[in-house]
Amino acid sequence: MNAFSSLGLALCLASVTAAADDAPQSAWSGASELGYLFTSGNTDTSNLNGKFNVKHEGQRWDKALKLTARSSKEDGETSKEKYSGELQLDRNFSKRSYLASVLKQERDRFSGFEYQTTAAIGYGYRIFTQDELKWHIEAGPGYRRDKIKDSDLVDEEWIGRLASKLTWGIAPTVQLIQEISAEPGQDNSVYESETSLKSTVIGTLATKISYSVSYTDKVPEDKVNTDREFGVTLVYSF
Repeated sequence: MNAFSSLGLALCLASVTAAADDAPQSAWSGASELGYLFTSGNTDTSNLNGKFNVKHEGQRWDKALKLTARSSKEDGETSKEKYSGELQLDRNFSKRSYLASVLKQERDRFSGFEYQTTAAIGYGYRIFTQDELKWHIEAGPGYRRDKIKDSDLVDEEWIGRLASKLTWGIAPTVQLIQEISAEPGQDNSVYESETSLKSTVIGTLATKISYSVSYTDKVPEDKVNTDREFGVTLVYSF
């Protein structure tokens, strides 16, 4: 069993334990997002962005699942197709400190990778915990496994992981959200950032404008290091 399999197994076992520990105390929340844009003229383009996330907060364990899908077409030809999933399990030590474990995978048809998978575990700390201002940071070791598209080549290495998420209610109906992550390794490094502005329309319905940047230090030939995305989505929270 390689190191990645061991980390994945540990996360699965933690999930089973967390479900048993938190069963009597249910505090579920989540949101789904959908954005679509179509333009016509010299070129016909269409873009579809979808996100779904759900979180359960318990006395000992917090669990979160995030799923995203993005697709773009230009003159009937697919120019972008990207899917990702992330599972996070946090073992709470106190109101502020916790043990964070993360397992995520990304599949981008045009990135040159068949998939990019990361498993990490580390220490997390909630710097601010107010309703109008929340900020937590995480740091620890991890393991990355990247499969090069159309080849048998697989890159594996130990990495470090640093992550930060800030949620700031700048007005009663407006939230600024900033998420940053860094996964430096000896052979390759990945950095991601997403800044979004969420505005409540009515009740649980909101609009969100977001700008994200993803940078991979080493990519397959004929591929770019930096991927930028701008999105406008409709958000339903539950």
